[in-house]
Formats: sequence, C-alpha cells, structure tokens
Amino acid sequence: MKLPGQKTAYWLQLLSYLSLIAFITAWITVLSPPQTFPIALVLIVCVVPLLLPLRGVLHGRDKPVNWAAYLSLLYFIHGTTEAFANPDTRLLGIAEIIISLTVFFTASLYIRHVSKH
Repeated sequence: MKLPGQKTAYWLQLLSYLSLIAFITAWITVLSPPQTFPIALVLIVCVVPLLLPLRGVLHGRDKPVNWAAYLSLLYFIHGTTEAFANPDTRLLGIAEIIISLTVFFTASLYIRHVSKH
C-alpha cells in the first residue's frame, strides 16, 4: 500500500488537529455545556493545551506535530471515559475517540515522512 506524500500527510494532520480543536470547543459551548463549572473555565482547561503547539503544527515542524499527537491521546482517554460512563454524551465521546485517533495517526504519518527527508 502506498502512503500519501508529505504534503498530503501535512494537510491531513493539520485538518484533523483543527477539527479536534473545533469539536472540543463546540462540545463545551454548544453541544453539551457543563452544568457545574463555568464554560470559560472548562474551555481554558480543555482547549488551551491544544493551542500550545498550534503555531508549530501550522508551520509543519516535527516536534510540535509530535506533541500534538501525544496531546490527542489525552482526548482519546477523555472520549473513552465519556463513551463508557455517561450515556448522555456517548455519541460525543465516540466522535472524540475517532477524531483524536485520527490526529494521532495522521501526525504519526507526517512525522514518518519528515524523518525520511
């Protein structure tokens, strides 16, 4: 099986990373706002870690992309917990699992291309 080129891998990892940021933001603000904590606090805790490597991810630098892949695993854990523990947000948890794994695998694919060159 032929792997996509470096440019395609870059766009895949960038789009998946941005979709994770958008999904988490939409979940907190629109889809299922928190009942016990202020929305702004939850946004800071959940979205700001994703924004830290964003500049490097946008520029396609390998270390920030690598950190974005590691960060996505935290959201995989969160999605898994939500999918199993909370029936009200089960579908959102499954979507978070899919998006976070997509971020991880596309970032890994991009890093693989960058390390070969």
